Amino acid sequence: MTEGELFDRLRGARAVSDVSAAVDEFVAARPGECAWIPIGGRENNRGTIEVSADPGRSAVERLTNGIDAILEAEYESHSGMPECRSPKEAASAWLNVPPGGLSEFTATQRRSLAQRVTVKILAGEGRESRILDVRDNGIGLSPDLMPNTILSLNESNKMQKHYLAGAYGQGGSSSFAASKWTLIVSRHDGLPMIGFTVVRYQDLPPETYKMGRYVYLTVNGQVLEAEASVDVFAPGTVVTHFGYDLSPYPSPVGPNSFYGLLNAVLFDPVLPVWLDDHEVHGYRRVIKGSRNALNGAVDEGDEERRRTNLSHNIPLFFTSLGTDYGRIGVEYWVLERPNKQNKKPSAAFVNPARPIVLTLNGQNHADLPQTLIRRNAELPYLTQRLICHISCDHLTPGRKESIICINTRRYQAWRRI
Repeated sequence: MTEGELFDRLRGARAVSDVSAAVDEFVAARPGECAWIPIGGRENNRGTIEVSADPGRSAVERLTNGIDAILEAEYESHSGMPECRSPKEAASAWLNVPPGGLSEFTATQRRSLAQRVTVKILAGEGRESRILDVRDNGIGLSPDLMPNTILSLNESNKMQKHYLAGAYGQGGSSSFAASKWTLIVSRHDGLPMIGFTVVRYQDLPPETYKMGRYVYLTVNGQVLEAEASVDVFAPGTVVTHFGYDLSPYPSPVGPNSFYGLLNAVLFDPVLPVWLDDHEVHGYRRVIKGSRNALNGAVDEGDEERRRTNLSHNIPLFFTSLGTDYGRIGVEYWVLERPNKQNKKPSAAFVNPARPIVLTLNGQNHADLPQTLIRRNAELPYLTQRLICHISCDHLTPGRKESIICINTRRYQAWRRI
């Protein structure tokens, strides 16, 4: 079996067994050539990759990587001009996203832009073993760059790129822990070859090792390559997760759905995302974030949100916290009164138990409990109606890092639970 034939088999796979059979056949046909290399070059990479216990959050990190790839491609096409110091500045300068957010786009504009980063859910073997396919048509990668980028851990590829959201080189890799197999395919614009590999968890001899590790397939020490026309695989990156556990999100919409999670975590995304959940739940929708829905953006399929009306809102305003902290943006919305049909109005937009959302680059990095509303603010009748957003984009760098650390500690706490 050639590398091109393996690529065709993997792209056509619709079950974990399809991937296992194709890889086993390929490795058997290339004795002495194939090797499994640890992700990030680390023998002990399990702790880093398994930092998130939530497969939904891990999938969100794949999407934010896709958004970064779009911005990287726009940076190249615009020769880095004008200089942008944040992802939102970049989206505004290079993709004409309004400064006020995606709610200021038309539904047609949001839908068109969302096609550049897509996530598709396929049935797979069931709720605990879906196929989750994340695709972007961004900058793409040449085969030789993949080991030090998408297959790396904690590299500094984005540390000096202020126009990108990523910094720690870790978040997307957590999706490996929720998958039995992960296929990664990428192509840089203008190159005839695509690079690809598969990632799996590898058990190691228990008499020697305390635990296993996550590894990817190589041939003669390199990621695999195949020649494919642009019609077969356009520039960009696809990460397809086989056997992905989406059991925490059984509902088609609402708080217990993948759709609800994406809108709550990507609270105010830099770019919209296209969710294709047609095979499992029968719909396709634009993910624009709960903030934009609260600000009046309505897209096809938003029926459940049309049932929730605003009683009052205060638009985003900024307040200084001093030179050591920088400044924060604050806005809030008061929804209609609860009723028998809608007992928790805030649940259509956020986790109703934690309706105070802190974001960096539009992504929910921390949220605070409703007890602050009920007890500290002494507003018990607003606990199911009030949603507060605190934008941390303009905090000083050290304070931004604190927010990210809070998020990391929360993941670790979930793992202990």
